[in-house]
Amino acid sequence: MRELQQIAGLAQQGRLDEAARLVEGAIARNPEDPAFLALGGAIEFHRGAHQRAVSYLKKAQVFRPQDPVIRANLVEALLQMGDLHGAHALCDRESALGDPSLRLARLGAYLAQEVGEFATAVELYRHVTSKVPADWASWNNLGNALTDMGKPGEAVAALEQAVRVAPDAPPIRINLGETLLLVGRVEEAVDVLSRASTDFPEDPHPLLALFRHYLESGEEDRAFAVLQEASRRAPDRADIQTDFGHVAGQRNEFARAEEALERALAVSPGFTPAFVGLAAVLERVNREGELEGLRERASREGAEERVLAFIDALRLKRADRFEDALARLDDAGDVMIASRKWQLRGELLDRLGREDEAFAAFAAMNEAWQQDGADPRARAAAYRQKGEDALALLSPDWLASWSPSPPPAERSPIFVVGFPRSGTTLLDTMLMAVPQVRVLEEEPFIEEIERELGGVAALPSLSQDEILAARARYFERAAALVGTDSETVIVDKHPMHLGKVPVIRRIFPDAQFILALRHPCDVLLSCFITNFRLNAAMANFVDLNDAAALYDLSFRHWTRARDVFDLEVAEVAYEDLIASPEQALRPVFDRLGLSWPEGELDHRKAARARGVVRTASYAQVTSPLYRHAVGRWHRYADHLAPILPMLAPWIEKFGYA
Repeated sequence: MRELQQIAGLAQQGRLDEAARLVEGAIARNPEDPAFLALGGAIEFHRGAHQRAVSYLKKAQVFRPQDPVIRANLVEALLQMGDLHGAHALCDRESALGDPSLRLARLGAYLAQEVGEFATAVELYRHVTSKVPADWASWNNLGNALTDMGKPGEAVAALEQAVRVAPDAPPIRINLGETLLLVGRVEEAVDVLSRASTDFPEDPHPLLALFRHYLESGEEDRAFAVLQEASRRAPDRADIQTDFGHVAGQRNEFARAEEALERALAVSPGFTPAFVGLAAVLERVNREGELEGLRERASREGAEERVLAFIDALRLKRADRFEDALARLDDAGDVMIASRKWQLRGELLDRLGREDEAFAAFAAMNEAWQQDGADPRARAAAYRQKGEDALALLSPDWLASWSPSPPPAERSPIFVVGFPRSGTTLLDTMLMAVPQVRVLEEEPFIEEIERELGGVAALPSLSQDEILAARARYFERAAALVGTDSETVIVDKHPMHLGKVPVIRRIFPDAQFILALRHPCDVLLSCFITNFRLNAAMANFVDLNDAAALYDLSFRHWTRARDVFDLEVAEVAYEDLIASPEQALRPVFDRLGLSWPEGELDHRKAARARGVVRTASYAQVTSPLYRHAVGRWHRYADHLAPILPMLAPWIEKFGYA
């Protein structure tokens, strides 16, 4: 007894090595003494010698199989050895419920969760919380186990109790918020997570939970805002910096993207996702000449071979070495997100003339987007329904019901419209050759003002003061973005303004329009194969039928609005613009009162001068005009056959029959 007390005393003083030597000698003399074996197991566990601890404790358990302390110590030692199932086997229901210390119940509940036995976990956590109502960790774990069981409603009650017991624990608040989302209590969930973010101002995790929610809800601006704040709070987290960089890049905020990705690499040199993001940004902003240097840096910092392969694929693609690029893309594996991988693969196969394989790759890209938690097909349907509702209002009688408008602006914007991928970016880039032109590139100002005014249905009853105030807000936003003076001509390019004629004409009664046209089949094919950022409008392009439905709706709205408002419209066909820019554009310049630039109209010089192109056409407008995309749809005619009946009337109307 005295020797046992001496060894225990040394252990309590932290003199574990001395205690271990003495207990080893005691066990050698008393190999069947469970007290020395149990004490030796505990000492070795605390020394980190888990294998020796297991050996001692297993022998001790042979002599005292029901001793809960020995059993619990052995469970923890086995866990440290990675023997999850061996540890779980020792936490049978009878032993766990019979341990008055509740230690085995807590361990057993945790292990049951780990191996997927959620009902057992729930029973054991309930046992613990019934004995110790203040055990916030068990309440929290009970909530998680109930969620895993598919009972999120019951989980909420457990997590609410955990929060009441431990209101200062951020993870519990996050668990509660995420579980409230599961049961559809969205406002409460957002409130819980927002309060947690405020209460713990340096913790990024409540914001990350909000980011996931907003992203899945299609609230992209809110998602971006909270992720930006999370990245500010966690400058030393390479993963958070990289996520912010990727999202900023998808939003065409390339300077922010590059800064965040560089921060990630400063924290974690060689971090694979950050190098992938940087390569994508450099290609996206037409700095492909820097890809070679990025590759050398990635190799120097020990980045994975997959990263080097991805960078090579981008370099080789821009060099028109499509076979080599495809081979390196295969080497890159899944280093990039699925949608980007399939899109790049499809582009390469298309340029190699392997149309069926290319279309399959583009279909896989869109299938990857359809698996997105934000449910793009549902968002697309809601967007089209909103368009149908607006179209239903359009009539001469509706226009006649409008209150008087104020006088036109001194210089109203010119609006460039046309379905996405119809050449609007190339067109506005050529217009930028006029020194006084300032382009708004797919900015949401018109949609924002429509919302601020109360929607399309509110347009007829607006007062002149309300209209003038909306006009002023538009010009303020434009000036803040591109800078304006008395000579400035604003060109507002936005393809989806095809459906915004009523609000545009309410604010600017004399607004002029340029309509960009392209063969409907080429347009729809290009939309289907482009890796858009999926806002509600672009979500229509993950499915060909949805894309065709949006095309039909957009031009039904446009043609009716053109008649109702008797619009002045200059039309430019993409095919004509490619074939002879001056012949296609001189009449447009004359009609709009724009002076023709001196010398040859150089779209590439204008594109370089404008800086970053924020649309999906970034590569094309900085390259020589090419005709390989004109009539490309013929090569994919079999794949487009299902949507031809819907497009046929527009093919005929626009003169492409």
